[in-house]
Amino acid sequence: MKLKFLGGAEEVGRLGVKITDRDTSVIVDYGVIPEKPPQYPLPPEPVDAMFITHSHLDHIGAIPVYYHKSEPDLYATQMTLNTMKPLLRDALKVTNLEGYPAMFNEDDINSALANMRPARYFEPIEIGSMVATPYPAGHIPGSTMWKFEDGMSVTVTGDVNTIDTYLINGAKPIKTDVLIIESTYAGKNHESREDVRKRFRDSVKEVIDSGGKVIMPAFAVGRTQELIMTIADMGYDVAVDGMGNDISTIYLNTPGFLRSKKEFLRALSKVRIIKGRNMRENAIRSDIIISTSGMLDGGPVLGYIQKLLEDEKSAIFVTGYQVEGTNGRSLLESGTLTIAGVTVKPKMRVEFFDMSAHAGHDELVSFIKAIDPKKIVLCHGDHRENLLPDLEGYDVLLPYNGKEYEI
Repeated sequence: MKLKFLGGAEEVGRLGVKITDRDTSVIVDYGVIPEKPPQYPLPPEPVDAMFITHSHLDHIGAIPVYYHKSEPDLYATQMTLNTMKPLLRDALKVTNLEGYPAMFNEDDINSALANMRPARYFEPIEIGSMVATPYPAGHIPGSTMWKFEDGMSVTVTGDVNTIDTYLINGAKPIKTDVLIIESTYAGKNHESREDVRKRFRDSVKEVIDSGGKVIMPAFAVGRTQELIMTIADMGYDVAVDGMGNDISTIYLNTPGFLRSKKEFLRALSKVRIIKGRNMRENAIRSDIIISTSGMLDGGPVLGYIQKLLEDEKSAIFVTGYQVEGTNGRSLLESGTLTIAGVTVKPKMRVEFFDMSAHAGHDELVSFIKAIDPKKIVLCHGDHRENLLPDLEGYDVLLPYNGKEYEI
């Protein structure tokens, strides 16, 4: 088999993994780096089918570009397909609003949607000379590791998490000859999830009990829902705004992917869903506001922060990975945000809580060793070389975008 990265080999985001076997070619993911302007992968190359690991924009944001001139079948779990639809349309809307050149249009999105094919975990799909099988990746509901087989086996993890969260169970090792695995947190371990949750809840209580409010920027897919389940039982007035509400509805209406639909419903019943201008005006009175965007580059969250800029009692709690060049990264590194073209420095307390849905360094190493592949390909990381000392004795490849490799 041959391997070529159209993006995401040596950086976090814009992942695009092309695998060719005899007369069959497939691509796994085709995303963007959500900077301003967005960074796209290398141009599309002919493939027989597209396979999607999950619906975060750094894995799906460029998919419609592929459908401008061709129409390969697009395989993903039903949850991933359902959550992709609003995200792709919103991505085009935001690109147009921000005035950046759009690499695709509404027709391309519709073409991609028309070629969607639902996949079920553990059920093989024949594509030319290859057989593709999806396995749970533990990242967000519906996330998938794709295993391709034709004599030898190659598995692409996408984003992987090996610990259980409120929403889903962690990924389990699967045997494969070649493992193409993300390395987002190479060299960095996460604080235990239990400790993070306790510290997070204690800090929320501290801010609100002192008369402040807590703003929680959140990714629409996965993080909004995890935060709701983390704080819903605390007895505070919680408002949830942005696309995360649409995704929550999809989660409820797409059975078979949540650890407990009952627990998720219970948590949702204790928060207020914000829709429309009138509700948004009143939402600022809430104790806690969970709102998109998770990297603070748009969405309702900036409006809420703008109203509380001078409030030293209030806080912004960041819980997710902030890509370089985003508002969120700027807030964490320099304490500044750009709102409506103006750079401001909120007087609010700013704190980061590591609620990552990615495996940390030691978890990646344990996962890889449990699989024990013949070859390891490290991608989707800014510091993937940090994994090498703990993978001594393995055949490890650090690929680069645009270069073809025999595997």
